[in-house]
Amino acid sequence: MNEKGYTKHQQKAIRNFYDNKDLRLVQKLGELVSNLYLETNEKKKETGWKKIKKMLTDLKVHPGEVEYLTKDKTLSLISKKLDEIF
Repeated sequence: MNEKGYTKHQQKAIRNFYDNKDLRLVQKLGELVSNLYLETNEKKKETGWKKIKKMLTDLKVHPGEVEYLTKDKTLSLISKKLDEIF
């Protein structure tokens, strides 16, 4: 055990969790895009677009590209970007 009290197995699990952060974000972004295609409530759509913008920023997409992808609120652009990332 180390000074924080984690076993080697726990340390590996924690390290893997953070190593796969980008993959988890891409998956969540894909799920969000799918849900927005079906969403009819405008308030939920707006919240979804805010989440998309944050996720793209967290994925370290260039700020100019994030702005371009989200300004017209076109889900097909986000889908194409997901294909590029994945």
